[in-house]
Amino acid sequence: MNKRLLSSLLALFFAFPLLAQDNAARSTGKDLDSFALQALKAATDPIKDAKAFSFRILTSRDLVGTNNQIITQFSVSEITVQRPNKLHIKFRGRGEPVELFYDGTGKTVLYSPSVKLYTTMATSTTIDGMLSAVEQRGMFIAVRNLLESDPFKSLTDDLTTAYIVGRTSLFDQEVHHLAFTEPGAEWQMWILGGDKPTVRRLEVINEEDPHHPRVVVDFLDWDFNASPSADMFTFNKPSDAREIEMLKITAEK
Repeated sequence: MNKRLLSSLLALFFAFPLLAQDNAARSTGKDLDSFALQALKAATDPIKDAKAFSFRILTSRDLVGTNNQIITQFSVSEITVQRPNKLHIKFRGRGEPVELFYDGTGKTVLYSPSVKLYTTMATSTTIDGMLSAVEQRGMFIAVRNLLESDPFKSLTDDLTTAYIVGRTSLFDQEVHHLAFTEPGAEWQMWILGGDKPTVRRLEVINEEDPHHPRVVVDFLDWDFNASPSADMFTFNKPSDAREIEMLKITAEK
């Protein structure tokens, strides 16, 4: 490796404990750059350690139309998590707005305030279990890995390659560009550096689909000291709201 490049990398990551190179992973054909893993861990540990946090995302998602043309849909979501087991999502995209309420009691509620319809699903008493349950019901949550109890572990369990692409500019912000692959998918992440590294953008390409559709998520307004109200995560049913078996609107986060 070029000495100047190595020096720059060490200067970039010296503030964080170095992850040991995974020799076992290499022996199985994996290629995991310890600097890339270190950068990913530096950006996801604040998410894991925060007692409560919130952020906003802008998402574009490719879907395959009936004529096999790629159709791109856009959405905006506001997400609030309170550890260990509370989650609230406000989603606005195609169709009616939808809110997700999860208070850790083993049920998840989806509610559309504009049409006063809601549905209740039996899920789990943990966020990880709840996310698995709603995914099995067909709900797509683009940032699921970052909402789990250990985001770094969730993102790295199945990795086959991990690389540092380098520094670049994203919307006039200097970011560190990382690239990863895993069975069936390849993904990239752009991280804001400094004393408080944060995830700025995530892009995932589905290689299992011949059209290779992608999801791009831009992260805004991170708050790792959020103070959500006690009732944010509990659905308080309006008197005129009607329960249905499943929302007709798709809650795609």
